[in-house]
Amino acid sequence: MQPGTFELLILVFIFSGLQAWWIIPIVIKNKKLNKRGNDLRKEIKQLEKLYKK
Repeated sequence: MQPGTFELLILVFIFSGLQAWWIIPIVIKNKKLNKRGNDLRKEIKQLEKLYKK
């Protein structure tokens, strides 16, 4: 192993961890919003069908 390889690996892991620290909550929130949006669309369609009759 060349000198500095271990430090470089540590920096890569720290960088990856910091990126995951802010990306994962965004992805989770996006999934929740998409699910809520789909539920609302279904409810809107159901109400439209009800009131068209």
